[in-house]
Amino acid sequence: MRYKRFLPLVYTRNGKVEYDPGCIYRSLLRETDVSKGDALRVTKKVTRVLIKTNLSIITAPLIREVANVQLLKMGLERIRLQYTRLGMPKYDIKGLKEKYHDINEILREIGEWTLWEYDAVDELISKK
Repeated sequence: MRYKRFLPLVYTRNGKVEYDPGCIYRSLLRETDVSKGDALRVTKKVTRVLIKTNLSIITAPLIREVANVQLLKMGLERIRLQYTRLGMPKYDIKGLKEKYHDINEILREIGEWTLWEYDAVDELISKK
């Protein structure tokens, strides 16, 4: 099925692309221990949510956030941890840009934060 009629283009790091639910399915299988059946169910649920909300802009991070909510609703907390997005919120990066005027200092702060998050999530996964 083509989703062009129902969904706007997706804004990604590589530019605007047509929504492809297969991208969600493949990334779930590549990045987590989810079963093929559960990956398919999550993909379908995410697609339904995106169509139903009638958004004017869809971003790749938003798709991942919606997928993570669906994983939680399905009781797949460990898979959700594996699929989580790491990095700082936009607001926090804005604060860093105001505090530091050296790009290297900003990148160092972002890097340290992201590595801390990675280790914290990894520890949570190991406890599941």
